[in-house]
Amino acid sequence: MWRSFILILVLFLPFTITLNCAGQKPRKLNDALLAKSALHALVRDRVINGFLERTDGFTYAVDVGLLMIVAAEERDFEMYSVLREFATAHLVFDSVEDSYTRGFVLWRYHSDVSPDATGTTEALRISEGLWRGANVFGNFNDRELAIRILEGYVRHETEEQGVWFIRNYFNFGTRAFATNSFLVDYAPDFIAEVATVTGREDLMIVADQSYSLIEAAKTPTGLLYDMVQPEVATLFDDRRMIIFSPNDAIQLSNSAVVALCAVVGLPNVASELVSFAHQRMPMLRGTYYGRTGEVARDKRPGIEAWGSLVRLAVALGDNESLLSFYPFLISNARRVSQIPEEAFLYVAAELLLGLQSVSPSE
Repeated sequence: MWRSFILILVLFLPFTITLNCAGQKPRKLNDALLAKSALHALVRDRVINGFLERTDGFTYAVDVGLLMIVAAEERDFEMYSVLREFATAHLVFDSVEDSYTRGFVLWRYHSDVSPDATGTTEALRISEGLWRGANVFGNFNDRELAIRILEGYVRHETEEQGVWFIRNYFNFGTRAFATNSFLVDYAPDFIAEVATVTGREDLMIVADQSYSLIEAAKTPTGLLYDMVQPEVATLFDDRRMIIFSPNDAIQLSNSAVVALCAVVGLPNVASELVSFAHQRMPMLRGTYYGRTGEVARDKRPGIEAWGSLVRLAVALGDNESLLSFYPFLISNARRVSQIPEEAFLYVAAELLLGLQSVSPSE
């Protein structure tokens, strides 16, 4: 439980630092403000006009949750309200008639498709969006719903082969859970924050278990493996095999998201990941082998990765790494036409969160 004491000390510290580059600070900060303003306006227009679907016709809960966090940070009540209304109407299961699924979050929504499965990453983002919104706009009901979603998230937990983990999804058709988990399904800093504010010891235990799992997923190079599948241990008779990435190939953006969600409780894990990325700038690639750090796929990181890397550098107070990541965040945020349309709102939200970390709203 030691991490809970760390969290109490740092929970309410500002999540921003200044760009300390001599002679460049005013221009760089202004760049971030301008890029954030332009991208926020574009995203806001889509949200207000109800264009939340991706190109496949589905609205994805992770997009909605991230955008709720963005809206809360920008104190944009109208944008937040549209997203909140959609989430509560179509994504969050909150019926007292089915107490078991109450608080579950649908991973994606289409008006013509029956609900198929929950999403645990999605539950965390929607819950955090409601929590941030409640803190900014003062809606007590949103805070209560955020906690109820976390309670639904916790009902995805299990223990197999002596390993605790959060199962990736619940299938509404079979009423069964997945047997695996992904590291992006954890956000111990947020859960620990809620536990600290509410005094919920049960949530603090989940946060601590999540921290331990993330620590166990660290590779020799400082990257983080993507998957947890305890049943593999029965095949190899080796518990070390249950946390892995297929073919040892790790997508940098996934590791960055996981490290970001645990940067308060596991700053050393986050620091190693940032160091790995910084050492490979400006030729950073999107996929590396976990054991050796060699390039697994000679392709640049996804645009969204720059938002997470900048936020990590900000949270760690690592100005040197920040100044190496920052130009890539700005250039991608400005080139809106380069944001992939099939996941526009998701990528834009990640970029906006990165921009917000260096140019916070008043």
